Amino acid sequence: MTWLFIILVLIGTGCLAASLAPLKAILRMLGDGPLHRRWRFLYRLAVIFTISYPIFAVIHIGLATTGADVFVGAILALTGVASILFARLSEMTTRDLVRIASLERDVMRDPLTGLLNRRNLEDRLDDEIGRARRLGLPLSLLMIDLDHFKHINDTYGHLVGDQVLRHVSSMVVSKVRVSDMVVRYGGEEFLVIAPDSALEDATHLGDRLLHHLRNHEVPLPNGEPLKVTASIGAASLYDGESQASFLRRADMALYEAKGQGRDRLCVAGGKLYPQPA
Repeated sequence: MTWLFIILVLIGTGCLAASLAPLKAILRMLGDGPLHRRWRFLYRLAVIFTISYPIFAVIHIGLATTGADVFVGAILALTGVASILFARLSEMTTRDLVRIASLERDVMRDPLTGLLNRRNLEDRLDDEIGRARRLGLPLSLLMIDLDHFKHINDTYGHLVGDQVLRHVSSMVVSKVRVSDMVVRYGGEEFLVIAPDSALEDATHLGDRLLHHLRNHEVPLPNGEPLKVTASIGAASLYDGESQASFLRRADMALYEAKGQGRDRLCVAGGKLYPQPA
């Protein structure tokens, strides 16, 4: 019975050792955070048991083995089998979840700039409009359009155009708050959704963005700097206003900025105050 006990323990040991590879794969797929730490703890626990099982078997060599010992060995073997099944199933599940999350991210994000794309703008903006009305808080938009972007593409090529878009998106993201949402609205258009921001707050943000763009030129492949400017339209949500009207007013303010010479910000309605009651 001693050898039966040892065989059962070795089966458990082999299964536990085999479970380490899928556990390690899970750790590679997970980023840093609480979930990663919990799986790392489980991995270390599996390593300890993998080492402890053979030691436990060696201790029993030369000792009288009872039926209870064989029963314990059978439990250890079954535990090892369960461990490898659990580890492999967890690896497959984690891999599927990571793949789904990656697909969702690709659907929601613009691949060039990494910003939110227009596809899920409607739901996001509806949520913010509902929140603003529910809590009685202001909500503002900044519609941003790059000046003479077609000329940049025609003169320097689309690779430089893509470089400019990435540059501008990073400039915008660096100046907004964590609670703000930046969306690539169109080819060279960006939208900033600014919760808890009155129209005056949004215009101050827009002015900072314009200043930031003017003072950060894009380095061309030949080393020459390329100055990039933008025009911005700002709007604040009216009471009872629809999403379409909200976006349209910001867009109209943007076109007003374009018409007035570009590289400037215009406010929907033409002035900051008074806002409609």
